[in-house]
Amino acid sequence: MSTDSQIPVFFINMDDAADRRDWFEAQASRLGLEVTRVAAVAGRDLPGETLARLKASIQSGTPLGPSEIGCFLSHRRVWEQVLASGAEWAFVAEDDLHLADSAAAYFRSTGWIPGDAELIKAETTFRRCHMARQGALAPDGRHLRQLLSLHGGAGGYFISRKAAQDALDLTRDICEPADHVLFNPDFGFFNTHKTYQIDPAIAVQDLLRRENKAGFLQSGLAIERKSQNSVPAITLIQRELIRPFRQFVQWLKDRWRVVRDQTSFEAVEYRLSESGVVQNNRVKRKRS
Repeated sequence: MSTDSQIPVFFINMDDAADRRDWFEAQASRLGLEVTRVAAVAGRDLPGETLARLKASIQSGTPLGPSEIGCFLSHRRVWEQVLASGAEWAFVAEDDLHLADSAAAYFRSTGWIPGDAELIKAETTFRRCHMARQGALAPDGRHLRQLLSLHGGAGGYFISRKAAQDALDLTRDICEPADHVLFNPDFGFFNTHKTYQIDPAIAVQDLLRRENKAGFLQSGLAIERKSQNSVPAITLIQRELIRPFRQFVQWLKDRWRVVRDQTSFEAVEYRLSESGVVQNNRVKRKRS
């Protein structure tokens, strides 16, 4: 793909979510972006034997319900579309993703992408992660910093053609959450594909946006995750009793890594425009 053509944008959308489709396409039009809708896989409609086979291929032990499995298959469908497009880079979005006002600059060409990059995370979930302390300057004054630890979420990311092919190959016989496949070091893919983070992020999903939310109803995936996370009261009590000790151990590990590897360990902010306010941990504040 030439560097003066728009990076293809593929967004995942359920057939019965016309409101989300209209909202995302209106956002794209406002930013001057051409987008391609990819019909999401409805996990709840998959045959029982298919769901059973996919659940049997989960290697991490993470319990996945039908909606989570459908989400995984939807991302695989997009990776196939990336390959079919012939583009060297593409952008993958879920249909509740808010893009910053200045985000259009990132789609005009691939000239800003580092030569060694294979994945670029555009969104934030406001969870702290390890990143390189220094980074290259991005199109609108943000920075590209190498991502060095898990930063969950697969709501918005740039993916190279090679990474899309490798992700498809890796998941041919396994089923795992898409964000863990791409951004969790435990799965191996992240460790062999150099990944950058746009900082501050140019995107955030609707449920994490504090102001000007689209106000979408919770997706079946969000509801499913809540129900799966429900545990007996005794288990909750046990978790709360050991939580401070686990947090302290994790704090020590993170502090040691910051010193040992000279990383930065912080939450990625979301900035709406080139010189506007930023959102950090769901609290709006001025950037100093």
